[in-house]
Amino acid sequence: MITSDMKKILDYVEQNLDEDFSLNDLASNCNFSPYYCSVIFHKYFGETMKSYGQKRRLVCAANELKDTNNRIVEIAIKYGYSSQEAFSRAFSLMFGVSPKRFRENPKPLAAYQKNSHPPIKNKENTAMKNETIKNVQSQIKRDYPFKTLHILNGLNMLNFFRKNQLINKNEAYVPFNEAMCWGETAEEIFSPEFIEKRTRSLKSTLEEYKKIVIEPLKPLFDEEFDIIVLWFGDDMFCQMNLITILAFLEQIHFKGDVLFCMAEEQTDTMLPDAFEIDIENYTEIYKTIMCYRKKCDIKLLPVTYQAMNLYLTYREENSDIKRYIKNYINKEDLIKDLLTLFPQYGLGDLQYKWMIEEI
Repeated sequence: MITSDMKKILDYVEQNLDEDFSLNDLASNCNFSPYYCSVIFHKYFGETMKSYGQKRRLVCAANELKDTNNRIVEIAIKYGYSSQEAFSRAFSLMFGVSPKRFRENPKPLAAYQKNSHPPIKNKENTAMKNETIKNVQSQIKRDYPFKTLHILNGLNMLNFFRKNQLINKNEAYVPFNEAMCWGETAEEIFSPEFIEKRTRSLKSTLEEYKKIVIEPLKPLFDEEFDIIVLWFGDDMFCQMNLITILAFLEQIHFKGDVLFCMAEEQTDTMLPDAFEIDIENYTEIYKTIMCYRKKCDIKLLPVTYQAMNLYLTYREENSDIKRYIKNYINKEDLIKDLLTLFPQYGLGDLQYKWMIEEI
């Protein structure tokens, strides 16, 4: 639960992202000591205020690159960089693309924004989200009037579509009920070796894994489609699942068009556009990141690049998540805290339970 002190600190940080403020400035404004501000921020959000501020500034800068004609050097200076070169280095390190190239061809990225409270889920916000999804589906149907398969990240998302009457007639909808960010995998996706490794990683049985993961994907295996629409979130969990599906489509030499519709998980919203994805090289991307657990040099969507960096480090001993678990290992609501504090990872209670058991 976010305290009033934490909300005051977070609000100040968010309102002053384009200002060169110090920890002393924040402490003075909030009537706290600098030490208290530093400790409480890390306690509630699992990272330092400086680290969070740098990431948020780069996300805000990316939005300005996309939405304005302001010069890159002006944006760099506005968000605290001494030169365009320093800004470009930091931007490329976080998003895997230079500011210039991102402006020329904006692609989805993860918003990365801590919230002083979870997104409000009321009828009005749900209606807005539903309207966005309907508009995106109408756009797809207009531009791609062919046989379509929708693959959604998990049964929860599919149930949301069903509950809110977002299922188009004469189109197939299936869930990908996996957690590819956890455990081992195999190079040939959905092969016997893949299924055996995934079953063991998820502490399941062969029959259970096939029932939960493989059977719902039957239309993907048995039918031919002209268009495949992928509805996945911007967190690490969803993006590793997305890489897996894209690699599988390349492995089976899918010849149709592939579209990506992105949910912004931290704000519980949908992007208003579908993005076409070229599946070429995704087998190599999948193998490099998920089989060999190495950083991939092939160009990725910014949101996938961000997720890759999270995936390759979150199991390390000095990761934000592991440090937090070690500090609060005996806390009664530790899993609940982890779900709240680290939404950018998208991990579920089972993965956190296993991490706690390992520690």
